[in-house]
Amino acid sequence: MAYMIPIYVNLVMNGRKTIEEVPSTLRNQVKKKVEELKLEQQQVQSEETEA
Repeated sequence: MAYMIPIYVNLVMNGRKTIEEVPSTLRNQVKKKVEELKLEQQQVQSEETEA
């Protein structure tokens, strides 16, 4: 069921689902990936404002 992780990550990142709506078996993995992507987005945005 690991193939579902990117799908849920996408849904959470786009506000279509919350972490609580992700099946419990996938929740920790999805939450970790969402946090990584949000941190990456923040870094890109801060680099853009510095340039």
